[in-house]
Amino acid sequence: MEDFLDFINETHTASLIYKENIDEKINICLGNVSCDMDSTIGPFILAYYLTHQNKYFDDQGNYDNLFLPVVNCPRGELQARLDIAHHFQNFSIDMDKLIYINDLNIDFYSQKNLLNLSIIDHNKLDKGQAKWDKDVITIIDHHVDTKAYDDTKQLTHKVVEFCGSACSMAVNMFFEQNLDSLLDKTISEFFSPAILLDTENLKPSLKGNKWGEIDELACLRLFRKQNNLMFDNLINKKTDRQLNLNLGIELILKKDYKNYVWKDIVAGISVCFNSFHEIINSFTLDSLKHSMNSRIEENHLHLYMIITQTYFNGKAQREFMVYDQNNERFLKLKELFEKHCPFKLKQKKFTGLTHNFAFYIIQDDSVSRKKIEPVFKKIFEEGLLN
Repeated sequence: MEDFLDFINETHTASLIYKENIDEKINICLGNVSCDMDSTIGPFILAYYLTHQNKYFDDQGNYDNLFLPVVNCPRGELQARLDIAHHFQNFSIDMDKLIYINDLNIDFYSQKNLLNLSIIDHNKLDKGQAKWDKDVITIIDHHVDTKAYDDTKQLTHKVVEFCGSACSMAVNMFFEQNLDSLLDKTISEFFSPAILLDTENLKPSLKGNKWGEIDELACLRLFRKQNNLMFDNLINKKTDRQLNLNLGIELILKKDYKNYVWKDIVAGISVCFNSFHEIINSFTLDSLKHSMNSRIEENHLHLYMIITQTYFNGKAQREFMVYDQNNERFLKLKELFEKHCPFKLKQKKFTGLTHNFAFYIIQDDSVSRKKIEPVFKKIFEEGLLN
């Protein structure tokens, strides 16, 4: 949220300069005169997007690339929108630092052909602002299309589509233009309420009438952003290699384990978050063999497999091991697995673990137990070993 608050401060500073009626271009994002949540939040989303799309922060102070979010009501009136005032206060945004419609002499810039106007949550200016019609360059809206500016040369971008909230459209633009890294948890929460209010929190009975897929997609995207921190914390705990090693070899093999039955074959598959090399280094080769044989005996298995899922410098790596005490069956199974596995494999050698063992690096970081199991099911249930 700090970057967004910096943006608010930057636009406030710029507005003080533009108050002096300077002979330079001004870019304004403006909602409609109702100034409801959608029309108040929308200009902030759009201005934040356009400012970054135009790489303003690579050349700060060049206001040709800065877009000012303007609240389309006079200063002092926004407090009457109780939900909006509460929302800004909740995010520690100083409402005195917002730019209101009467803070700037917009007529001055329009008359000098220095105004670029991007409008959101309407596709035709209110009659009291129609004098700026010639300055509209961008339209993002979800109302009935008036086609008011379709024949004008200055209009360069227009999207008018059915959805519950114009803010949904603006949010999706970040993702479509690969700018979604700008949306952290707090900013996502700040941008969300207009969508929630206008769709009645995606009320199912109103889908297709009051809201649609554009809103649903925006909410899903924002939901993921809002939960990234929680996800990162949980996945980091789950996959922390040292914490997993601290559990000991027995728990490593037990904690994410499933049994499978394919005809008369019983198999077990463990998933662990340490590489085989780490496991062998930490617990010795004999300990690994002993633990696997114990699991085979305990679960009455014919076949035992381990999938490792590890992350090194943010890059995922998948390893796979097959162990069969029946060497004759193992040799046939190994050949069939390599033939029928739909994922690219690279065989891996471990000195001291060759007889009855096969190791692979799976060169597809999406591979999981759910994707491996069907390969063996096919081999055994279709009688390919016979």
